[in-house]
Amino acid sequence: MLRELRIRNFAVIESVAVEFRPGLNVLTGETGAGKSMLIDAILLVLGARAQTDVIRSDADAATVEAVFDVEPRGAVAATLDEAGLAPDDGVLVARRELSRSGRHRAFVNDAAVTVALLERLGDHLVEVHGQHEHQRLLEPARQLELLDRFADAEELRERVAGLVAKFREARAEAERTRAAERDRAQREDLLRFQLSELDAARLRPGEEEELRQERRRLQHADKLTAGLAEVAALLDDDHESATARLHRATRILGDLARLDPSMAAPVEPIDAARAQLEDTLAAVRALRESVPLEPGRLEVIDERLDALTRLKRKYGDTEEAMLKFRDEVVAELDRLSRHEEILAAEERRLGELQAELGQAATALSERRRAAAERLGPAVERELRALGMERSHFRIWLERAELEGVSPRGLERVEFRLSTNPGEDVRPLARVASGGELSRTMLGLTTVLAKADRVPTMVFDEVDAGIGGRVASVVAQKLAAVAEGRQVLCVTHLAPIAARAGHHVRVTKTVRAGRSRVALEGLAGDARVEEIARMLAGERVTDTARGHARELLGASGPRERRA
Repeated sequence: MLRELRIRNFAVIESVAVEFRPGLNVLTGETGAGKSMLIDAILLVLGARAQTDVIRSDADAATVEAVFDVEPRGAVAATLDEAGLAPDDGVLVARRELSRSGRHRAFVNDAAVTVALLERLGDHLVEVHGQHEHQRLLEPARQLELLDRFADAEELRERVAGLVAKFREARAEAERTRAAERDRAQREDLLRFQLSELDAARLRPGEEEELRQERRRLQHADKLTAGLAEVAALLDDDHESATARLHRATRILGDLARLDPSMAAPVEPIDAARAQLEDTLAAVRALRESVPLEPGRLEVIDERLDALTRLKRKYGDTEEAMLKFRDEVVAELDRLSRHEEILAAEERRLGELQAELGQAATALSERRRAAAERLGPAVERELRALGMERSHFRIWLERAELEGVSPRGLERVEFRLSTNPGEDVRPLARVASGGELSRTMLGLTTVLAKADRVPTMVFDEVDAGIGGRVASVVAQKLAAVAEGRQVLCVTHLAPIAARAGHHVRVTKTVRAGRSRVALEGLAGDARVEEIARMLAGERVTDTARGHARELLGASGPRERRA
């Protein structure tokens, strides 16, 4: 239930806060006072499209905040839980903030959320019936939605839509597999050629880098051999080599040690240096022997590198990529070899989906047809109570063949109406005037509300085009819809206002050249005065006041305390 609505800098509204209560709440006021702006604000906070032109001209931002009481285990709580949020002690506070910069924001219980989440929550919190809904009633798609709501067939319809999507996907896959049959032989030839070419290459990860390193060594073999020979000469081969010099140093120190034993101390480090030098010399000689001198090897390496380059252009940038491509070729060849088996499996799956879809679509059709037989007479009774005494209302269904099933099922629906005796029922768009369309919408809503689980319903001037006795009947219908739920109604009709349990007056004044909207909860004499104004217009008379009191008295003690 909507407990409170707070608005700042929205259209001509500077700052207002209004409380609502269970049962029937009415919003009244002179034409242009701003009543429908409150409905626009509710739609905005529940995910409607945000536009900067609704921000009050002297402000940079606008805010709309709505406070709801929610059931702890209801659909709203489940949606919040799915989004990682939770009601705060059974309270949900939704807020939209609009900025002239275009950086609009949305919040639930002070946590930033997406507008899509607000829309999902709004579907479970509030249902709005405005004058635009009357025109939507002429659309076949909207008529089908209403019929499915009455039939409690929305889940079944979603199942049909899901099966249609799966069936179409499976059919497309089977078509692709069948089409592949025509090109299978050519494709197999290509794949086998690619596989043989890759296998003949005997690819090995890292081979190209190894070959390039070997190629560099071959290109510089003479320089490498000469350099290593020079190093060997410096270490040992030359008479002035390091080995010879260390040997002479050891001999000299030995001769000196015979004269002074302390002179033998450096001999041991020199011997160690000679040992390290011998190891180094052995390593240099091994490197010199490893320098490739194989005639023709460079040409072999160049040919192999050219072959790898050609393969890379076709199959991948590295050996690993080419080997992965090879594995994919093997897998595809395996699939092609099992083509008939795969196609048979896909066609079995397609047949199973078709049968399942047919059963679901048929069940949806049967539920719709049974519901249409009940809904037509029920709406007709409501229309006659609303002053269309001789009206006939029928729901026409045209069923397609199973092959033509769509995500909405097999049916095309059309609401048909006759308002005069002797006339055939015809589509609403061809027979209903504005007032009749409004009453038809109200009649449908009255019937559908009995099974509707949305806790708050909003009617924006649903009384357009009616008056007199019918206004009293509309008031009774709205009061009946409000039993067990909350109803907000923008109205110009005194009989409807008199039936409300909570009455809010909307006024607009001009101060300092700016329009300002104010809201006031009415009770007692103030409420009598407002209903008298609705009856008499600008000039309220005692007679109008007396009539207003009669209306309030006939409506019973309906005012509630918050």
